[in-house]
Amino acid sequence: MVKEAKLYDIFELEVSVEPYNFKLTAQAYNFSWWYNGRSLIIPLDNVLVKIKEHDKENTLVAEIYSHNNVEYNLDVIVEETAWTLGLHENLAEFYDKANRDPLLGKAAEKLRGYHVRTTSLWNALLIGVCQQNASFRQGWRMLYEIYRRLGQHVMIPGYGETLIPPQPKTIVEKGIEPLIEARTGYRAQTIYRIARFLEETPSLPREPWKLKQFLLEVKGIGEYTVRLSLVLSKRYYEEPPIDRWLKEIIIQVYGVDKSNVEEYYRRIWGKWAGLAALLTTIALDAETLRKALARIREGRTVPEEKDKPTPLTLWKYF
Repeated sequence: MVKEAKLYDIFELEVSVEPYNFKLTAQAYNFSWWYNGRSLIIPLDNVLVKIKEHDKENTLVAEIYSHNNVEYNLDVIVEETAWTLGLHENLAEFYDKANRDPLLGKAAEKLRGYHVRTTSLWNALLIGVCQQNASFRQGWRMLYEIYRRLGQHVMIPGYGETLIPPQPKTIVEKGIEPLIEARTGYRAQTIYRIARFLEETPSLPREPWKLKQFLLEVKGIGEYTVRLSLVLSKRYYEEPPIDRWLKEIIIQVYGVDKSNVEEYYRRIWGKWAGLAALLTTIALDAETLRKALARIREGRTVPEEKDKPTPLTLWKYF
């Protein structure tokens, strides 16, 4: 059942840092439920925020919607929206460094202004688990099916159908069967365990390094999944999510020994290592390892127009 949302409030947001590219930030790793090429939908607690660029330079206009009669604090919504979009995150140092990088040099110019669009820790963990031992398309297809089957569908006037992602409570109540039907395979057990863990743990550490230790206690969550989830939920870039795909690319591009990959990568990127890892997947359209390495050899290290889903075009297909 699709419920129609009601418009509650309108506010403006000022972009306070350069470089900033709203379109890139909105479209990267997104579904059509939340981005349609013009407007971005951000699901927050009890409300949905629709955002688009304002005619006024460096300004975004946002509208608050809900299908329930809810009370909300506008100041909190403004703060959460700005944080989600990275409106105050200064990435000038990162892009200057990326411009000189042998792998990201070309992409940095095209992607300059992209910021990580943060999500909840729960949703970030869901993304990380779906990417375990899966191609880009397989992982995001699983995620799409989980959202479609277990999320709450809402109609926003002037936008169309959007969706409120399922919360851990919903997963625990529905059980593991819908996750299996979403073709998540062995990951269904892990997703269910994460949901139960978050439901049964009322308070988690705020510091990323402490939070990481808590999450690693959940069976099925490994180092890569935790690191990716912290990049996507906390913008914690210090510990890069390095999987087999990125490890081989680092070896080939930088000529580093396979025993020294992470140490080398963290040394050259410093506090930006996690962001560099994520930008690499966008720059190479998250191609399979074989195709990604071929593109690197050919110097094709910028996102290309594809007739298939990529990190920047996923929203056109799902």
